[in-house]
Amino acid sequence: MTTATMNTSSLIKNFTAAFTSDNIENWKKLLSPNGEWKIMATGEIFRGLDKMVELANRSVAARKHSGELGIKPINVFQNEEGTKLCWEYVHTGIVTDKWPSTSSQKPAPGTKFELPIMLMCEIQDGKLFRVREYFDLLTLTEPGVSHHLYS
Repeated sequence: MTTATMNTSSLIKNFTAAFTSDNIENWKKLLSPNGEWKIMATGEIFRGLDKMVELANRSVAARKHSGELGIKPINVFQNEEGTKLCWEYVHTGIVTDKWPSTSSQKPAPGTKFELPIMLMCEIQDGKLFRVREYFDLLTLTEPGVSHHLYS
């Protein structure tokens, strides 16, 4: 195992602990100050540490977890060089009235959601430098509705 791979393994452990507990302060320490987080479903990009922290604070305020709800990783792996991380999880929660969007398509407060999400991360100097977050936006905006593209 290379030093970069060992460092990435430590980053994954720390990221998992912070992300699954909504510990924004510890999560922030794992981000590159000049990094970016892109929500692929909407095209929104949060550049720089302040904007990524703003995204995290708004995300945490937008939902609540209790009991078995929360962020549950299901598939986590890295490349041999320790420069890429894939972090797949299922996020379940209840929408709050602090949902940050002004869109008319936002879920109503009290709506329970179960959303599979995949983060594809690039690592630079032992920190998350570029994160692309993938999920099906319609799962949130129209829960329980099947959408077919190919059948």
